[in-house]
Amino acid sequence: MKRYLGSFLWILLAMPLAASTVRIYVSNQDGSSVDVIDAATNKVVQTIKGIVSPDGVAFSSDAGRAYIPDRNEHVLNVVDTKTGATIKKIPLSERPNLPAITKDGKRVFVAIWPLKADAKAHGAIDIIDTASLENVKTISTKGGTHDMFMTQDGKYMVAGSPQGKLITIIDLQTEEIAW
Repeated sequence: MKRYLGSFLWILLAMPLAASTVRIYVSNQDGSSVDVIDAATNKVVQTIKGIVSPDGVAFSSDAGRAYIPDRNEHVLNVVDTKTGATIKKIPLSERPNLPAITKDGKRVFVAIWPLKADAKAHGAIDIIDTASLENVKTISTKGGTHDMFMTQDGKYMVAGSPQGKLITIIDLQTEEIAW
């Protein structure tokens, strides 16, 4: 019992050290900023400004870049996570919502919600190349897309459309609608 208690104690002591490097990004849609919170102290350690209406964040695999869509400017902000500086604002096809990044980090998929959001409106998914920082493809969808998620196996991107009451599955090999 003592042996296990000692191991458990070391885990507890190590937890604050591990937590000190964890950052939480909070997009303030009405506040025109993204607050970065240190998980160990629960304090704001950085504020990223210049994003009028941020909606979600996706990160590069090395966490060196944050990809933050701006719903008002219709761009994807590429931000250096160390400095908080905007590297580039990539134009998108319309009003963006949540982004998701592929496992290999080569593409960011951005859900696009139409400006005229009625039952007949179409949405889209914009695909951003992370090397060139360009919008390389737009896939039209039925209904505006709001949420993007990658499947656990990394083969598909799932786009949810509350407006269209459906999901769209994108094959990541072909970057086309699978179903």
